[in-house]
Amino acid sequence: DTKLMDRILLRHLLDLAQAKLAVASGLPRNNKTFRITQSFLWREALSSSQTTPERVQAAKKLLNAPGLSLDAATKKFALSDSGMNIVVQRPSVIRDMGDSAAHPKHVSREAFKKIISRHAVVGNHDGLHAILELVDPVTQST
Repeated sequence: DTKLMDRILLRHLLDLAQAKLAVASGLPRNNKTFRITQSFLWREALSSSQTTPERVQAAKKLLNAPGLSLDAATKKFALSDSGMNIVVQRPSVIRDMGDSAAHPKHVSREAFKKIISRHAVVGNHDGLHAILELVDPVTQST
């Protein structure tokens, strides 16, 4: 479904942007730090600010800290009010929509079975059925 995939990919785009901003602003980073961790660090660094304008101001302060040298794309982005509003938004509409598309509250057993049957790696079918039995076991009548 294109709509669901769009939501997931927009959330991914948001994570990429937040991770890039975290690195650009000098938040802690090492070679073992994943993109998702950097995105979290960005959001965590803004957590004490309550409103969107306060969060934008805090984000710009992070990006303008002494000793930082931002690349051209980051400098240009920091001038985008609409872009900055999205990367600091809490709760994030983009994140919430992507999460609910990727992790729906309920998927029927039959839907999972159809999805497994369409999975391209046939060698994984048995394992995926085992996982389905683990998370949604068939109840045995006595």
